[in-house]
Amino acid sequence: MGSRPTGTTSAIGTLATERRPALGPTTGFTLVEILVVLAIIGIVSGGVLFSFGLLGNDRRLSDEADRLSARIGLAADRAELEVREYGLRMQPDGYEFLAWDSRRREWQPAQDDSLRARRWPTGVSAEVRIDGRAIVLPKRRDALEPPQLGVDARGEFNAFELRLRREGDPLTEIIRPAADGGLERAQVRR
Repeated sequence: MGSRPTGTTSAIGTLATERRPALGPTTGFTLVEILVVLAIIGIVSGGVLFSFGLLGNDRRLSDEADRLSARIGLAADRAELEVREYGLRMQPDGYEFLAWDSRRREWQPAQDDSLRARRWPTGVSAEVRIDGRAIVLPKRRDALEPPQLGVDARGEFNAFELRLRREGDPLTEIIRPAADGGLERAQVRR
């Protein structure tokens, strides 16, 4: 007669002789908590990259190209509405819109405040190509200098290409007439 183990038999016939003690408070993080922290770190890192322009796009240069493109479009609209030519005179330090005065037979600064003379933001420069050839921008403002870019009374542009760049940035913003009569934008890296 041997000794019999003490304990209870389970439904599947095994004998449970010992009980494990209950575990204490859980230590560490759950998978959900770790994923939430990683998501927060990713969002913050993405915001930092965009704000410093570390992804290669200079938002300020793109914004300036957007504004200039919108102003050229406005000049085209004005040319059609007023049935007169508008032009854009580019300088190394900025640009100005002109309107053709048929009575005086000369270019006059545009009267619309949206088309007033503007200076480029610090570090931005422009290159102008007419019919595929780069042109030299005048060093100083000259009231008698005609505009390089023109919009006729039908709202059609001469064949131009504007290239905007910022010092130290490989991105170049390009504005040119589109086949449909509007403007198109492109970006290239140097």
